[in-house]
This record gives sequence, C-alpha cells and structure tokens, in this order.
Amino acid sequence: MLKALLRGLGRPGRGADARVTELLERGLAALREDRYAEAEAALLEVLTLDPACPDALGMLGHLYMRRLQFDTALDYFNEALRRGGHVAGLHANRAGALLALGRYDAALAAARRAAALEPDSFVRAADVLFVLNQDPTVTPEQLHAEHRAVAARFLDPVPHLEIPRSRLADPERRLRIGYISGDFRDHAVAFFIEPLLAHRDRAAFEVLCYQTIGKEDARTQRWRALADAWYDVSGTSDEALAHAILDHRVDILVDLAGLTRGGRTLALARRPAPVQVSYLGYLGTTGSRAFDYRVTDALADPPGTADAFHTERLARLPRTLWCFAPWADMPAPAMRPEPNDAPVVFGSFNRLTKIHPDLVSLWARLLERVPRSELWILDVPSDEARAALLAPFRERGIAESRVITLPRQLRADYWQTIRRADIALDPFPYNGGATTCECLYLGVPVVTRAGALGFARSGASILGNVGLRELVAESDAQYLEIAAALANDRQRLRALQRGLRARMQASPLMDAPGFLRDLEDAYRDMWRRACASTSRP
Repeated sequence: MLKALLRGLGRPGRGADARVTELLERGLAALREDRYAEAEAALLEVLTLDPACPDALGMLGHLYMRRLQFDTALDYFNEALRRGGHVAGLHANRAGALLALGRYDAALAAARRAAALEPDSFVRAADVLFVLNQDPTVTPEQLHAEHRAVAARFLDPVPHLEIPRSRLADPERRLRIGYISGDFRDHAVAFFIEPLLAHRDRAAFEVLCYQTIGKEDARTQRWRALADAWYDVSGTSDEALAHAILDHRVDILVDLAGLTRGGRTLALARRPAPVQVSYLGYLGTTGSRAFDYRVTDALADPPGTADAFHTERLARLPRTLWCFAPWADMPAPAMRPEPNDAPVVFGSFNRLTKIHPDLVSLWARLLERVPRSELWILDVPSDEARAALLAPFRERGIAESRVITLPRQLRADYWQTIRRADIALDPFPYNGGATTCECLYLGVPVVTRAGALGFARSGASILGNVGLRELVAESDAQYLEIAAALANDRQRLRALQRGLRARMQASPLMDAPGFLRDLEDAYRDMWRRACASTSRP
C-alpha cells in the first residue's frame, strides 16, 4: 500500500521547499501534541510536494508507531532509509517497530546498526540493551557482559560530584529520599508508585520527586500533593540535574526508570547523592558503579545466583519487591458459572514485544492438550502480525477460530477482556509485572515460567507472595503441564478464581504499610552502611 501511495505522488514542483518546511514544522508540532490526524494530513501533503522527503517518511513512521500499526510504521522507516534519511535515528525507530512485531533478531541488528552509526550515543547503546533483555536466546552472562561494556564506556568514566563528608555524620537523622522517574503518570509502573508516597514514615523520611518526562495527568497531580517537593526536570540537562539533586541534599536517590526511555542515567552517573539505588523500573543490573544497590526480593533474584550478574549490591526485601495499589475504578472479578462445558479461555495480556515464536509454539501445544479451549492474544496490531502468530497453530492443525487476536485496548476495555478469561499465560523470559497483578486482582490466575533472574522472575515473585507457587514452572514442559492441569480441573479452577481477589488483598503484595516498613528499613540500613564507611580512616 505504501509503495502504491508513493508511486502516485509524482515529483516535487517548483517553489515547494518553503511549503515543505512549513508543513514539516506543522506535522511535528501536531505529532508532539498527539494530534495524529492533523499530523498525518500535513505529512502526507509534504509527500505530494516531495515524495522522497525522508523527514516526512520518518515522522509518518513514528506516527504509526503511536497508533500501534507497526507494519505500516516499518514500511515508512524502510522507505525513509532508502531515501537517505537520518540514518541512525531511523535504524533505532526501525528496531522499535521490529521488536513490537516480535522479530528479535532483526530488531537487535537494527539497534546495533544505530549504535554503530552513533558510537558516542548512550541512548543508542541503551536501546541495544533493551532489545537484549527481551530476547529469549540471551543468557544472564551475556546480559551482564553487555551491560558492563555499556557502563564502562558511557557511565563509569563520568566524574563524580563532591559530597561533603559532614552529610554522613549522623546515621539516624531524618533522611531525604529522592525518586526520579518518567512514569509519574498513567503508566504500568503507576500501580507501584502510590504506596511509596502515601504510606511513608513522614517523621523519618522526606520525599522529593523528579519528573523526567513533562507529561501530566490526574495521577501526577495527586502524587505531587503527596510529595514534600516536586521538580519537573524534563528540560534540564544531565549536568544541571545532577547539581540540582546535590543542592537539594538528597541522601538516597532512587531511580525508578533505569536504562529505559525517560531514565536519566547519565545524570545519576555523576553521583549527586551519597547513596544511589535502582528499583522497580529496570529489573536487572545497570552495569554501572554509580549505583550502590538494587531493591529486589529473594524470589525475583535468588541468593547465590543473581548476585554474580549485578554490579549493584542486591537489597532483598524480606517479603516482596512489589506493592500493588489497584485503581479505584477496577471492576470486580466476573461472576463465573459453576463448572460447565464452555471452552476454557487462556489469555495473553502483555505487550506483543514479549511474545516470541517459541512461546507461541508452546501455546499451540497447550491448545492441543486442552481441546475445549481458546487463546486470546491482546496487543496484535495488524493482519500481518496475526498471520505470523497463527503459523504454529496451523502447523498443528488447530482451527484458527480458537485463536482470537485483539488490538491494544483502552484500560477499561482491557480490564473487561481480562476478567472474561479463565487463565492468563505469562510470557517469558520477559515476564509481566503490573499485568500479572491486574489479572490476579480481577480474578484470573496466572501461569508463569521462571527464568534465572530479574525480568524473567517477576511472575515467580508475585505468585510466590500471593501463595500460588504451584503456578510457577521451572521448565517449558512444566509450564505446559501446570496450565493444562488447571484448565482440565474445572472445580479447582473455579475455586481458585473465586478467592483470588481476597487472596491478593490479604497478601504482602497489598500490605502497603508493611511494605513501606520493609523498604524504609532497607533505606536506613543503606544509610548506616554509608555513614560507617565514611567514618573509617
């Protein structure tokens, strides 16, 4: 379709340059403000004047990424590259589209190409790490080595700011905790942020928040009111941000983003706080010596296994690293009939980027094991993506009608889709986090497959803390066996579904005051260690 469109546009006419510039500026402004129809109209008009304009092609690709139409986005990025556009940026965008389509090898190649073209860009290098974290073929050893290489090149050489030793003289004083994130808004991480602000010990801890992406909503406003101080640093340089944190006398700086978009790792590499912690937004090592700790738990990062793959000291909370605060408008679990002959509905409710061909093949085997079953796969953006997902089912002779693919949905519709399912299937090696908690709270049990550490053990941590370790598999075969056995025992399945919300509410996952005691005890221990190490001659 794209090629046909471009063939029909003709050649640029005389005097088109000024108009092209005007339209590009209009399209960019509309795109930044999420006015997609206006942006598309302006950019398509550019192509009527200059069909070879790589800037318009690239922006249209970005527009279709926003619309979750990844196949079309990829076409635009490919055409922009062919027309000689900003090569590194387009390769990076192309990697994002390929990753969204589950094409890991091609996504990694595109991300590495972008990093090679801009070898001095930390963002490009971090994009490679993001792809690697989702690749099922990558080992913990490889992940650790790649993170260390990026940190050694970009983070560890950054000069540290000088912090007066006098600030570490008192291990028991009231501490200033700084939280830095791009996700102080309607975002998956939001389920876990509210307890940090609402349930803290105000007598012992003061909280400062640094918002790195300048998008606000009702949640932003609520959290701003809960914090002692709030700073929008979206337009602040890394150096200026580091000096601001130093001037604010933050004692423990907690990074809630890590090496993701919106993260400010280059600012934190300057060590503006005496103690620096990675938590929640990046479930693996940063590879950098600038971070002293990563907050986790023993189920997510088993002692004796995970430590070797971190440059940070692992601060394992005694129960859970997750504290889930459900939104007030989440619906009640569905009222389910007693065991009957209706098909069991398995559901995949995570991003398509987490779904790889081997996992889909395993799901095809699952539908073989449970003949009266369906599989719903959410976040499927196009017919091409659906066709790729269906291939393993066709190979096993499974009717296409048993595999229902759905596009990404608004949150209220998404919750309604979840609550209609019977069993949720956690992807691996990149497990769900917020999605798993949402499913459980909506009365849908989750079957997970545990990997070695971090990103691959979120499900093990969440299910372990809600008392459902029997739903945690240690192998592909066990994953298949657990899901099939649960589906084939309707009485057990219904009993589990009926009690899930109460089980969640009674678990450590929703004990916000208890969780904050554990977390703040960890903060105090970190501070005492820092004071003790500074006092030594």
